[in-house]
Amino acid sequence: MTGDRRADRGLTHLRPPGLVVRSGFEDRYETEAADWLLPWDFDSPLDVGIVGAGLPGTSLTPNGAYGAPDAFRSSLAGFSTYSPDFDVDLAELVVRDLGDIATPTLDPLEGLRRIDETTGVLRCQPENFFLMMIGGDHSVTAPAAKAFARAHPGERFGLIHFDAHNDVRVMDHGPTNGTPIRQLLESGLGFDGANLVQIGIHGFMNASYYKRWVQGRGGTIFTGREVRRRSIEDVLAEALERACDGVDATYVTVDVDVLESAYAPGTGAATAEGIHPMDLYEALYLLGQHPKVAGIDFVEHDPVSDVAALTGRTMTSAVLTFLCGYFLRTKGSGGWRGYDPTPVTEF
Repeated sequence: MTGDRRADRGLTHLRPPGLVVRSGFEDRYETEAADWLLPWDFDSPLDVGIVGAGLPGTSLTPNGAYGAPDAFRSSLAGFSTYSPDFDVDLAELVVRDLGDIATPTLDPLEGLRRIDETTGVLRCQPENFFLMMIGGDHSVTAPAAKAFARAHPGERFGLIHFDAHNDVRVMDHGPTNGTPIRQLLESGLGFDGANLVQIGIHGFMNASYYKRWVQGRGGTIFTGREVRRRSIEDVLAEALERACDGVDATYVTVDVDVLESAYAPGTGAATAEGIHPMDLYEALYLLGQHPKVAGIDFVEHDPVSDVAALTGRTMTSAVLTFLCGYFLRTKGSGGWRGYDPTPVTEF
């Protein structure tokens, strides 16, 4: 695959994956995720495309989120495509690595512009695949979701936001990882506060002013404590009802600091008040199945500060869990590979 082919599609800022990983062994009955998620050849059909956008320079605190796309790729070697929890095998879902959006280190505003441009072009490809993005700090959500909206002019959009923070800070310092939700609600591109749902907001990391600002716009906030008290199934049912009411499509953004710090040490602001990974996974499994969910990103993983790749593996499970739900939405079955009762005796 050459850069010219990407340029022919208008993807001038898209680079090949920074890392290509393969599993260290083969098993005729088990597909390894690293051998399944291949780089796209920009020619064959695909169901889902995953693009990296490792922009870190707009974070309010220093972080190494630039490394998250490659950390995701690296972690795949420890996963298979089958989940016994959901009894789904992803092997028949064609998911491809589209590569990384090149973002200049010293010009974060140009980086955000390139993310907007590139994700917009990716959403207009004739293959019409589902686009997933791996950030980067949370600033990357605003350009990606704006491009998502511009690809569907005149439509209305819901927004489901998993995070420790409201991310509606004032724009005094320009676009940062603390402003993406404000940017979307003020963009005039079809994002309405009444269809905004924030899940898992927690800890001593927010301001009362910003909570009131979200609520004043009609948004709904479910704190981490409320998720624990009510159950994620109950919370998500109400979240989908609110986010999808009267909209054409819904965008989902997942900040890893929504989780308890024990499960997500590799991020800037996780605390013990966060939600449990299993609650996030249950929510993502259901969101993957929902017909109005049309875009998703995963952000704020900092592999530089991670411990034993724990956060990276937690996030990779989140990505694969969402894809299990999406598989059921699009393929309509569990993707079982079949069972061969013939004993295997050769060595």
